[in-house]
Amino acid sequence: MRINIFSSLLSFNLFIPRFYNGKIIKVPIQDGIKVGISTELWMNDLLKKIHSIKKIKNFHDIGANLGQTLIKVKTIDKNINYHSFEPNYLCSNYLNKLIEINNWKKTHIYPIGIFNENSLKYLEGKSDYDKSSSIMPDCAETTKVVKKITSFHTYDSVKKLIGSEAVDIIKIDTEGSELEVIQSYKSLLVNDSPLILIEILKLQKDNEKKIKRDQDLSDFINRLNYNIYRIYKDSNNKLINLKKENSLGTYDDNSYADHLLIHDSKINAYNKLITEN
Repeated sequence: MRINIFSSLLSFNLFIPRFYNGKIIKVPIQDGIKVGISTELWMNDLLKKIHSIKKIKNFHDIGANLGQTLIKVKTIDKNINYHSFEPNYLCSNYLNKLIEINNWKKTHIYPIGIFNENSLKYLEGKSDYDKSSSIMPDCAETTKVVKKITSFHTYDSVKKLIGSEAVDIIKIDTEGSELEVIQSYKSLLVNDSPLILIEILKLQKDNEKKIKRDQDLSDFINRLNYNIYRIYKDSNNKLINLKKENSLGTYDDNSYADHLLIHDSKINAYNKLITEN
């Protein structure tokens, strides 16, 4: 019997075993790249608190990159239905490997971005896997070196693929296009009132376009009866608390860029989360 060594090497999955949330996971290596599981410790703290108040059943991750959030979600509760939208085809390929090698069920990767219109756009970043890649680099903080043509769709155009169960949390990290994502999800936000984890990069004093977009986003959120809570962290990037704010994007340090948006109808349910110090 002749063994095709080259074929065997291609199918071999190189990974590093890691321990997270009391569970062993396998972190694949692809092109010398691997997901960093120790990033955004505050998010892990916050998701565990949210899950303890009300079990998360359905989670949408808009801008999943290499799976930083995926690992947190699946090690908190493997039964959470996780839906990810990632327009960088190299990252979505890595995500599929991460899912397969860990045998995670109820986990879905869509190799597209979410926008307020169906379109093709350039995704620009400093490298193939750059988590700061953006379709709006003028409103982000990315170095425009690598360009990829990517596909973007409205949420309404893809929701039939996902199902009609109510969504509990949406995480949005899209480096400048957050307004269009929120606009695209408007019907779901009105119907389900999910919690929204969102990153809005710091104020750029000479960037009138970004200043206006941040204000437009704040106004849009307010009209949907959402409250803005800024997420505060300690020097180790662990969660301290949440504080209510009136707007987004008005700070000069990205340590203040992360927020939790809570609908009026959910304030009482998450009162403990809001008032904890």
